[in-house]
Amino acid sequence: MKQLTDTLETEQGTFTVSLAGENDLDEVRQLLIEAASWMQENGVKQWNPQQFTPELIRAYYEEREIYLLHTSGKTAAMFTLQDTDPDYWGERNIAGYSYLHRLTIRLPYRGRGLSAEILRYAARQSRALQRTGLRLDCWNQNLKLNRLYQSLGFQLQGTGRLNGREFNLYQLDPQLYYQS
Repeated sequence: MKQLTDTLETEQGTFTVSLAGENDLDEVRQLLIEAASWMQENGVKQWNPQQFTPELIRAYYEEREIYLLHTSGKTAAMFTLQDTDPDYWGERNIAGYSYLHRLTIRLPYRGRGLSAEILRYAARQSRALQRTGLRLDCWNQNLKLNRLYQSLGFQLQGTGRLNGREFNLYQLDPQLYYQS
């Protein structure tokens, strides 16, 4: 398994960033279930808590890098990167980009700019992995998240459809990618 221990300095303090190991499976799953439950309670029908089965999380370990952010001994956030994403990107998929998924921040750390810091970190990490750039998708009905990505320099590359949902495809402006 790849090893990584890094720090991320933010206005909220210092976070330790590490790659999740098999022993973190339950923590990763719990983070995703918490986020999906919050979404459901707040009318955002993007994730369903039941979708995050132990089998699905185990599959993540095979196809993605799972990053955990910790502070004061607590897991605060996570995201994943993978180097191809044909399910969402279809014919636009280009192996060698980083495709970000499952950006999840626990409630006490939300609303204070941590998403932007994580996305900048993901861009730097993608560059360190010698990937071409950073891409992500976003359910088109999640207007707040779409606005966030656009405000951070992600450019709309098109739309897609999967499992009856339409989503927007974003790529970080290459000039911002190399400056982040």
